[in-house]
Amino acid sequence: MTLLKRIAALLAALVLTFTLAGCGEKEVVIPDEDGWVSTWASAQLAAGTNETPINPPLKENTLRQQIRVNIGGDKIRLTLSNEYGSIPAQFESVHIAHLVNAGENAIDTSTDTVVTFNGGETSFDIPVGQTLTSDEIDFSFEALDDLAITIKFGKFAGSTPTSHTGARCSTWIISGDHVTDESFEAEEVMTSWYFISELDVWAKAGSGTIVLLGDSITDGYGTTPNRFERWSDELTRQLQANPDTAHLTVANEGIGGNSVFGGLGTAARLRFERDVLNVAGVRYCVLLIGINDIGYANEDISESIITEYKSMIDQCHERGIKIYAGTILPVGGNSYYSELHDQIRVTLNDWMKSKDAKFDGVIDFDAELADPADPSRLLPEYSNDNLHPSIAGYKRMGEFVYERLLEIWSEEK
Repeated sequence: MTLLKRIAALLAALVLTFTLAGCGEKEVVIPDEDGWVSTWASAQLAAGTNETPINPPLKENTLRQQIRVNIGGDKIRLTLSNEYGSIPAQFESVHIAHLVNAGENAIDTSTDTVVTFNGGETSFDIPVGQTLTSDEIDFSFEALDDLAITIKFGKFAGSTPTSHTGARCSTWIISGDHVTDESFEAEEVMTSWYFISELDVWAKAGSGTIVLLGDSITDGYGTTPNRFERWSDELTRQLQANPDTAHLTVANEGIGGNSVFGGLGTAARLRFERDVLNVAGVRYCVLLIGINDIGYANEDISESIITEYKSMIDQCHERGIKIYAGTILPVGGNSYYSELHDQIRVTLNDWMKSKDAKFDGVIDFDAELADPADPSRLLPEYSNDNLHPSIAGYKRMGEFVYERLLEIWSEEK
C-alpha cells in the first residue's frame, strides 16, 4: 500500500470512529492491512503441586505439548511466559511441528521447524516475571490443525512453572533430549500446558480475535482431554464452517476457579489487560465471569462486581474493542446456591441486559440453558454438577454464542 493510500485509509478510519463516537457508539476499526492475530492462546498461572511434572521433572528434559489452532497461515510467532516462575527458565531448543493424530505424540517430521528467539537464538533464558516472543517463523498449517510444540529445557525450569493447568490436552515428558524425535515413550503424561501462552499467525486484512474471558465454565471443566469439547471449541468450529466468519479466531482465556476479585490465578480485573487487551488482533471480547465471586459471598456484592464490569467495558471501548456480556448461569442444586447468591446473580444479569450497562450486546446463557420449570437450575441435559455444563451444555453454549454474534453483527449493519 502506498503512503498516500495509507494516509487516506487512516483518515477514513478516524472519521468513522469520531462520527460514531459522537452518536454515543463505538466502532471496531477493521485493519486494512495484514497483521498478527492469535490463533491459539491460554491464560497463565502458577502450576500447583498436582500439575507440576516431577517424574521426570522438566529441567534438562523434553516436553511435547499439543495445541489446536483456529485459523491457518504461513508465518507464526510464539510467546513463552515465565511470569510466575521463581527462577529464570532455560530453554535449549524449541520446535513446532504437525501432530499426526490428536492425543498422540507422534509428529510429522517433514514439518518439524526450529523456533528461534532474539534474532536467531535457539537457546535462551526467560527472566522471572517476563515473557518472550519468538522471531517470525515460516510455518504452514490449516485451520483446526493439531500442532506439537516441543521444548528441551536446560538446568533450570523451576519447581513452580508458569502454566495453564486446565489444558484439556495431553502433554508428554521424557528424560533427555528428544526434541526432534518422531515419537517417544513418555515417562509422564500431564493435561496442563507449560510456558506457552500464545501462538500468533500473520493473517489477511480484516481478520480478528474473539477473546473469551472467564472461569472454569470457559476453561471447560468436565470435558474429555483431547476431545475439544469446550464451548470455545464449538464456537471455533462454527466460525470456521462459515466462509463469512472463517477470518475470526477464538482466544480462550478462561481459568478454572478464577473470579473477578481473586480465586485461582490472577484476579480477572487485574489480568484483563494481559488476557484481553494485549491479545494479538483482539476485536471482540465475550465476558463470562462472576459465579465464583458469588459462590463465596456473605453479602450482596453485586454493586462491586458491576463497578468492575464497567471498568472492563470502558477499557475495551477505549481500544475500539466490542465487548459482549455473557449472563451468569444458574447453580440451583449445587453448594454455591443460596437465596442470596441467586439474588446477586439475577441482579447482575438484569444489569447486563439494561441500557445502563453499555455492553455492545448480550449473550443470554442464563435464558438459553436454564430450566424453564425452575430458572434457578440448569436444564438437566445441560448440567454436569448443577454448576458446570455437561458436554451437551458446552456444545449448546458454543452454538448459541455463534448464533447471537451473527444476530448482533447483522443488527449493526
